[in-house]
Parts: sequence; C-alpha cells; structure tokens
Amino acid sequence: MSVGSLGAGSGIDLESLVKQMVSAQKDVKVKLYQDKIDGYEAELSALGKVGSAIDTFKSSVKALNDDELFTGRDAKIAQTEGEEVIAITTDNTASNGSYAIDVNQLAKGSRVMSAPGTFSSADDVVAKQDSRLTFKAGSNEFSIVVDAGTTLSQLRNQINTSEDNFGVSANLVDDGNGNLFFTATSAIQGAANSLKIINTSVVRDENGNIIDNPIEDNSDKTLDELPAEDAPELPVDEKDELDLVGDDVDFANDGPIPADEENDIAESDSDSTDVKDSDIADKKGTSPTAKNAELSLDSISTEGISAGLYTPLGDEARDAIITVDGIQIRNDTNTFDTAVAGLSIEALAPTNKTTKVDISFDQKTVQETIEEFIASYNDVIGLLQASSDRGAVLNGNSMVRNLQSSLSTQLMSSHGDSGTFTSIFDLGVKMDNKGKLSFDNAKFDNAMKKGYSDIAPLISGDNGLAQSLEDLLDNYTGSDGMTNSLKDSVRRSIDNTEGTLEAYEDRMVKYEESLRSKFTSLDSRLANMNAQGGYLNSVLSKM
Repeated sequence: MSVGSLGAGSGIDLESLVKQMVSAQKDVKVKLYQDKIDGYEAELSALGKVGSAIDTFKSSVKALNDDELFTGRDAKIAQTEGEEVIAITTDNTASNGSYAIDVNQLAKGSRVMSAPGTFSSADDVVAKQDSRLTFKAGSNEFSIVVDAGTTLSQLRNQINTSEDNFGVSANLVDDGNGNLFFTATSAIQGAANSLKIINTSVVRDENGNIIDNPIEDNSDKTLDELPAEDAPELPVDEKDELDLVGDDVDFANDGPIPADEENDIAESDSDSTDVKDSDIADKKGTSPTAKNAELSLDSISTEGISAGLYTPLGDEARDAIITVDGIQIRNDTNTFDTAVAGLSIEALAPTNKTTKVDISFDQKTVQETIEEFIASYNDVIGLLQASSDRGAVLNGNSMVRNLQSSLSTQLMSSHGDSGTFTSIFDLGVKMDNKGKLSFDNAKFDNAMKKGYSDIAPLISGDNGLAQSLEDLLDNYTGSDGMTNSLKDSVRRSIDNTEGTLEAYEDRMVKYEESLRSKFTSLDSRLANMNAQGGYLNSVLSKM
C-alpha cells in the first residue's frame, strides 16, 4: 500500500483516511444541494415555457377582441379564376348588398409618332441648335436640354434616362423600307392627359450658361393670346394708290427699300434667270442627305406649325369607364376609389357581360380568427396539463392549477348582452373530456345566418369572452404577473441554495484542514514512538 506524505512517519495511509472522512461528511449533502438546484432550474425552464404559451394565447385573445373584426366586409365577385375583369377591396363603411358592374373601357396613356419619310436613320441629326424639349401630360411635366448636333438615337436615350421622366418611353421603329419612325408613349392615363412635346429655344448668358427663366416664347400664340405688352403695333389702314383690288400685296406704309435689300433683290432676280437642268432634277426628289439637312427639333414636337409628331387614331389618352347599377362612371385611372362608398374598384379588362358583386360581412376572417384562438387555447391547455401531471416538474403548482381552472370557467360562462348567443359553444365550438376545443363549420355557418350582429357582443364586447380572458391573463403576464413573480421566486431559491452549498463546501475545506492538522500531529508522534521502539529493540538485542 502506497503511503502518502501524511503517513510517511507512521507508515499508515493517513491521506486516504482523511479523504474518506471528508467524503463521508460532504458528498451526500452536496448531492442533496445540487439536486435541489437542478430541480429549481427545471421548474424555472417549465415556467418559462408556460409563460411563453400564455403570451401566445393572449395574442390570439387580443385578435379576437378587436372591434373591427366584426365590422369588416367581404366582396364576392362572380368571375372565373384566371379571367378576372375587376378587383374590389372594401372597408368597414361599405354597405352590404349586390352590385352589377360592367367595364366599358380601360384607361390608357397616349402615343405620338413621326410621319413616314421624316427619318431614315438613327444617326439623323435632329437639333441644329441648343434647344429645350418639354414633355407634358396633364399636370406632369419634365424638360431636357438638347445640344446642337444631337442625333435621333442620342435623343431617344436622353429622354428615357432623364431623372425627371414621369413615364415617357421613346423608341425607334424601322419598317424595313427605309423609313424610321420615332415614337413616344406616355404612361399617364386619362383623356385630359394626352402627351404634348414642346420645342423651345435655349437662352444662354454671356458665359454660355442656360438661363432658367428666359422671356416667354410667344411664337406659337395668336395675336389674341399674346400679353398686351408683347402684342405688335398694328399698321394704320392707309390708302395707297399702288393697292389694287384683288392684289395680295399691301404697299401701304412700306417706305423706301434699304440699299442692302435692293442688292439682295437684284441678286435673287439674277439667279432666277439662270436655272440649270440639274437644279430642276433635284427639286423633283429630295435625297436623304438633303432631308437630314432640313431636320430640326420641331420634328420631335407635337405643338406648332412645324410639329413633326402626331397622335395616331386610337392612341389618344383615354379615361376608364365602368357602369355600376346602370350609372356610367369615368376616371383617369383604372382604379375607382370614390365611385361607390366603401369600395375600391379596379378595372382589369373590358367586359362583354355584367359582373355581379355581393358585399357582405367578412365571415371568413371571423372564422379564421376563432380557429386560431382555438388552436392557441389547445396549445396552452396541453402544456399546462403536461406540466402538472404526476411526476412532472410543475405537479402541484398552484399557479398552473388555478390557471387551468379559470380558463375553463371563462369558456363555460355566459357573455354578452344578446339573448341569441350566450357562449362561444353556440358558435360551433366544442370541448372534449380532456378540455380541448374543436370547431364545427356547419354550426358556425348557421350561427352566422342566425344573427351575425349578435356575435360581436358575445366575443369582443365589454362583457364579451375575449375581454374576460384578457383581464384574466393580465394577472399572469407582464413584469408584475404571476408567471414572472413565480420565476423570480424560483431564481431566488436557486441563488439561496447555491449560497448555502458554497458555504457548506467552505466548511468542508476547513474540516479537511483540521483533519490534516490532527493526523499530521499523530503521524509525528507515531514516528517518534517508532523511533524509540527501534532504539529499545536494538538495545535489547545487544544485551
């Protein structure tokens, strides 16, 4: 047998003896403390699960206690899935009833395009000088500055990538016969929102910077539309002997011809008498090069005498038109928010027959909410039962036992002020012998038909089931609720037990130190006695 340092003098294994004595005092009691702590921790975990289940159940109770749950409306539309012609959303102001709706016309934006032969290539230069193109559709507007020398392709990209673009898409279409068409489509719908493209000159200051608010360009206005200060002074109608009846030229007030104009007139007269055959041939057909040289940004305009874009027949912006119960309604978009109170009607496709729409209480949402409540109730009841069964951690826990009893009592009690329904079991809810709930669809449908307006007081009224359950659960949830209070109590028990265990282990350390001190003294005495015995034995052996 190996002897430790504690028994070196006596030759006795005092080290093992000390450990056995300490273990005999310590191990059993430490295990008791540790088992107690483990039990508290298991209880704390179980309470945490119960608390979480109660919180989830309370959320379903709150959903059931929503006043708007029973005021919602549902729209049933008689249309084939995949072939929808209208979509309807409702709010709680909609009146129950039936509507006959026709979609006569969908709203659309407008499209403008160039005439055949205007352009021949995407590289045609369309701007002789710096200009500004302004795009308008109703109250929507944006402008771009087009630099001199810009080609048709570059202009298309500039329009489509403009940050201020409100929904204009520019495209180039080649017909394969040498004609290139410029098109611009506006996404802004409504008959009053046809696309307009206006070309105006750009005014720059002496440093070349664009002046944002130049003098208004009145070139496209009639004399009657011009401001008084901008209207030209009209000539005085004077009698001139050179004016003849049927003559298109008014020589009155002309005055003498300036000398430089006389030279121009003379040169013009000289040129007119020297016409070559090749010039005549050129006038018979204009080449693409000559045509391109004549292009200006007016070719991308819809306004003014020189406008090059027009709106094809059928591409005008138009309103959406629907007929509701024989009343025709127009709107600049396909969504009619104010046509029928409480309804938002979206026209999806023109109809060839009347579509019937029935507006009624939102029974589907009510049913789904009750079913969610039942599922959540079953979850919390199942957990409470499992936690309090024989041998379970919370077996005998008063809080769990009281909550189970209170929930069952609330369900069985009468609620609401209506005589039609007295409990949730009148609405198709059933309870089995284990306290679990189930749902009967047929009985629920009959209850809906019997008295939909009486369901709200039963469930969400001031004296309704949901309010009673919510008041009950308030005692168990929240920082001051019984669940948290009980968990805090368990945590304190854990802390106290751990403190007691730590103090006991400190005492065991001192107990071991005391044993070692005593056995060290004993070992020393035994060592001395062994030495004396040895000495006596040696003396006696010599005698």
